[in-house]
Amino acid sequence: MKIISSVVGSLLLVGAMPAAYAHHGWGGQYDTTKEVELSGVIKSVQWTNPHVTFKLLVDGGKPTEKLWTIESNSVSALVRMGIEKTNIPVGSTVKVSGFGPVSGANFGLFMNHMLLPTGKEVVFLRGAAPRWSDETIGNDDRLHGKVVEADINKRPSTVFSVWTTVYNDNNSHGMHLISGPAAAGMGGGGAGMAPAAAPAGNAPAKADDTIVVCTPKAMTQVMGSPYPIQLIEDAKNKKVILKVEENDTVREINITSAPHKAVGAPSLVGYSTGVLDASKKKLTVTTSNLVGSPDIVYTETFELSDDRNRLNYTTKASNSETVMGRYWQYQPGAFVGPYGCTNAKK
Repeated sequence: MKIISSVVGSLLLVGAMPAAYAHHGWGGQYDTTKEVELSGVIKSVQWTNPHVTFKLLVDGGKPTEKLWTIESNSVSALVRMGIEKTNIPVGSTVKVSGFGPVSGANFGLFMNHMLLPTGKEVVFLRGAAPRWSDETIGNDDRLHGKVVEADINKRPSTVFSVWTTVYNDNNSHGMHLISGPAAAGMGGGGAGMAPAAAPAGNAPAKADDTIVVCTPKAMTQVMGSPYPIQLIEDAKNKKVILKVEENDTVREINITSAPHKAVGAPSLVGYSTGVLDASKKKLTVTTSNLVGSPDIVYTETFELSDDRNRLNYTTKASNSETVMGRYWQYQPGAFVGPYGCTNAKK
């Protein structure tokens, strides 16, 4: 039985161009210096986060027959590129190209292109040019932040909207240093942001004998993920609901002017209180009671940019002078989709 970890999934989610491979640790898994081409029949598809996989039967019925595991981006990224599950048709004979495993590894193939029986080509790797055909499926404009609402009056007037990551901008694609000492582990939250232990769960095997492992993450890690987020005002209950697509994470922020005091047992998202300014363009959040570091207090800000096209975010831990941050972009038609990944433990 093959178990796919969320660590691998987070690497594959990025779909980065060659310049970024080293940053995401691909060098230890796939040989990104050359592409491998395969032709075969698609036997099954697993359309799920943290990354899409399918089985490709090469040389079926021959002594050289081999069933390859083909991997691609996350469902979230592929949907934003206009690629759907139907573009990986089970039973069809296709040609694929991508990065094969490094010498001695057995990871299968990370797919960059697929040529369909119709002659159309699906381009899965963002930033990549078509390999075989002028008729293509797959557009990375959304991932690269090129889908913008031209009319400022149609952009959000408050922080309450769906916000998406811009993949080719390091100020958006994860946390970066705003001020203070250089932070360790910047992609996961930065200095002073201790990781929290994840609870174990159970997951049934898929049809192709694969268990998908999506390890729950602490608030400090999830806020640095490249998935869409959504802020929702629940004025009746004096709360703000923050949804992060990764792992279907939901945070409740209790709107109050009273001093922050955590209640309940420590959890992965902790306990949050917040102050929303009168214009609803800035939300200041205080969070503590995280598993593994319940006494560390985090101060977060969510603020609408002057052009109303970005949600700027900062975070600082009480045990560090480092301020980390990032931004998300407004894109018309964006949504937070279901992550749909079952937790499991090897």
